[in-house]
Amino acid sequence: MRASVKGRDELTVNVQTVLGLPTKKEAERILDAVVLSLETTLLNNLGTNGFTLKLNGFGKFSVRHKPGILRKVGFSGQTVQTKMVRKVRFISLGRLRQRERVD
Repeated sequence: MRASVKGRDELTVNVQTVLGLPTKKEAERILDAVVLSLETTLLNNLGTNGFTLKLNGFGKFSVRHKPGILRKVGFSGQTVQTKMVRKVRFISLGRLRQRERVD
């Protein structure tokens, strides 16, 4: 594989090779469909606190709702309530997780 191929292009080439597709365009369509499906599933369940989407051997997406907190404003000394936040978190699994640590 060439050193100039990066990110999404590298992923597209890998999908094309693994699935034995004749064109790069077909691999891009498959990749777009997978990404759109992941995004749609996460957006549909964004309101569900504790929702998880696990992709075996790759990673896990989880949705968490964090309540607002009381925070003191520096100069005025006022205490204000921050807004509630929804967080989507990715936790790597499998070989990716094993390779994260650098000794």
